[in-house]
Amino acid sequence: MNTKPDRGGVIVTILELHPDRRYPFSAFEWLKADEKPPWKPMLTHRVVDANGHRRLSQRTEHYLTYGAPPDNRNKELFAAACDMRDAGYAQGEAEQRILPRFLADGHDEIEGKKSIASAFSRPPREPLPEHPHAKVEQLISSYRRTETETERPTAAQIAEVVRACAALDPVEWTEERQRLKSVCGDTVKLKDLDQLYKEAHRQITRSHRSEIEETERYLVIDGAMMYERQTANGTRQTPVADWLGQVVEVITQVEDDGQVEHVTRLRVEKGSKQAMLDVPAELFGDPNGLARFIAGRAGGMFSPRAGMHKHLAPAILKLSPDASERQTFRFMGWSQIDGKQTYLTPDGSVNASGIIAKPPEVALEHRLRDYGLGNVSWDEGIAAFNAAVQVFPKQLAPTLIAFSMLPLLQRFFPSAAPKPALHLVGTTGSGKSEIAALMTSFYGRFHRDAPPGQWGDTVNTVEALGYQLADALYWVDDYKTIYADERTFTRFLQSYSREMGRGRLTREAKLRQERPCRGLLLSTGETTLEGEASILSRMLVLEVPPWEKRDPGGRMLAAADTLREHLPAFTAEFAAWIAAQADDGTLTKTLSRSYAGNTAAYRANLKDKLGRHVNTGRLTDSWAVLLSVYQLLHDFLVEKDADDYFPPWQDAALATIQSVQEERAGRKFLDRLAQLIASGRVMLATNLQMPEEPRPGTTIVGYQVDKLIYLIPDIAVQEVTKVAPLKFSAADIGKQLEEESFLIPGKNSITVQRRIRGNQTRLWQLKSDFLTCDDCDSVTTG
Repeated sequence: MNTKPDRGGVIVTILELHPDRRYPFSAFEWLKADEKPPWKPMLTHRVVDANGHRRLSQRTEHYLTYGAPPDNRNKELFAAACDMRDAGYAQGEAEQRILPRFLADGHDEIEGKKSIASAFSRPPREPLPEHPHAKVEQLISSYRRTETETERPTAAQIAEVVRACAALDPVEWTEERQRLKSVCGDTVKLKDLDQLYKEAHRQITRSHRSEIEETERYLVIDGAMMYERQTANGTRQTPVADWLGQVVEVITQVEDDGQVEHVTRLRVEKGSKQAMLDVPAELFGDPNGLARFIAGRAGGMFSPRAGMHKHLAPAILKLSPDASERQTFRFMGWSQIDGKQTYLTPDGSVNASGIIAKPPEVALEHRLRDYGLGNVSWDEGIAAFNAAVQVFPKQLAPTLIAFSMLPLLQRFFPSAAPKPALHLVGTTGSGKSEIAALMTSFYGRFHRDAPPGQWGDTVNTVEALGYQLADALYWVDDYKTIYADERTFTRFLQSYSREMGRGRLTREAKLRQERPCRGLLLSTGETTLEGEASILSRMLVLEVPPWEKRDPGGRMLAAADTLREHLPAFTAEFAAWIAAQADDGTLTKTLSRSYAGNTAAYRANLKDKLGRHVNTGRLTDSWAVLLSVYQLLHDFLVEKDADDYFPPWQDAALATIQSVQEERAGRKFLDRLAQLIASGRVMLATNLQMPEEPRPGTTIVGYQVDKLIYLIPDIAVQEVTKVAPLKFSAADIGKQLEEESFLIPGKNSITVQRRIRGNQTRLWQLKSDFLTCDDCDSVTTG
């Protein structure tokens, strides 16, 4: 269509067509105007027209004729709708008159209809009184001065007329004020009238603003998040951020203790740059924290505009489509699902029926990515099990197998049962890491160079990783005192055995949620912690013999490596067998009975072998736990007709208990004192009343009379600590000597009183054979 044949043949092309928005040209005749005066809203008096409607205000007529400035269009549309409502127009009639004007200003029809509907949802206002000019004229005509009359209007009448003038602009008010002053006399000043006018004007302005519905919303403009607010003063848009953030997914993370955490998966994009973030849901209630998290993970360019932090979270949530929701489990271990005991792992889960076809989702930390049972057959699993048993040292194989399967049963033991740790000690090349890798392979796919944790990590890292392995073996490799601080290591082992995390406070000085190490600790290293009997009693220490002596050429290890990936199949079958007994309610009873019997048998056996009372502490109970696991595992293999290669039970209970006893402060004190006596650096006198003089450079630490030895506590401890420091005081050492039956206490104290050179002295009384040994040559003490 060529509409300009005389102007170079310019062509007009239709780009968009909206048939539902067509209007006849006659509907826009009222838009014609010779001259557009400046926009100035005014309110005038209303008169009923021929249709029975009160006439519209001058402000509305001005809007319908000339429109409104861009920042006041929504405001003037709403005011015009309210005016038509008050004038008696129906909502449909108002839309017919106002919408063409609103559309001509470039706005959306739906938005206009919403504003009109909002105006008509409120009751009509009272009609405005007659025009202020008429009110003033009426008052003046009533009190016009004559030669005989001196009557003046009352204060109430003056105030009423001034309030009627509140809608006037300041110029119009100036004219009416002069007329009012002419009848008010000298008692009423112009400033009094101005004060009344200003107060009335403020009231009518506030009343008008209260009728304007304030709304706010968030929108996306050119890839940026914007905040839009509509008020009585117009519509205002403010950028929230020059990038777009939207929620993609809401993830519910479940712990085995029932605690639930929510994570929001967020996509942020700016131009061609995008990033996916997993944001803790709690940050959406902390505007500054959310902004820091996004900027820290996605980059500094993803920061909100200054002063708009509080709008960041609402903008992201409002501008996001409906996000999908899913549930994940944040641990590996047992859980009740549909009323059945289920062993959950990231790759395959098991219940009494076997591998679950559609298992729940389990998500662990990236460092724990190798954990999972997979889905392989039992025949492959038992073959891999038999190959692994051949790699283990024969004297240690039953203990290693029992400890490998202990994580599946630990939570079903009585609450009094200890939670032991296992530490494999061996020189470089002994194969301790290979053994640990094989043991951990029952729960995933591991090799010697990829342990889940290492002692070179911070203890908090070791603890946090172990928290997610609720019922799995947790291998922490390479203990060295050079980077594993003894105090930190001691605190960790004590917290581990008590199943307690490190207590910390939040920023609000409240206790933070504890994250103890819940996995069964399998540690390796060339050394172990010395001089800490309390730690060694919590950790079973096994020495791994040299590799070449048990597997020359590594032939058995090579055979086990080919089947290593099938070891989780053995664990899956055993876990299904355990789940069936747990569902029947027989498992806890079986373990409780077995554990109690094994504990009593160990204590009786150790007392018989050691010949005296020995404080075995947790060690006896730990070995009873492992023996109970071995017995249950044996029952499982017998039921599966696969016990041919299962090694008979052997343990190192006596050896480990004796090694722990040697590390107790009392025993170490006696051993070092015996060495000092043998070296001649200290001596025992032979007479309490008239002791001999010590040899040059020798200190008397006590007295030997008949078959008893009387030690001077402070002097004896002082001489021993000169050679090797002890971590205990003399009082603590005395108590331990008494506990181990080395020391014969007095009636009211661990010391006894004897007269030496005529003075009463408190001494430790011991039997003389405690400073000698049956296999040693006799030592001269005099």
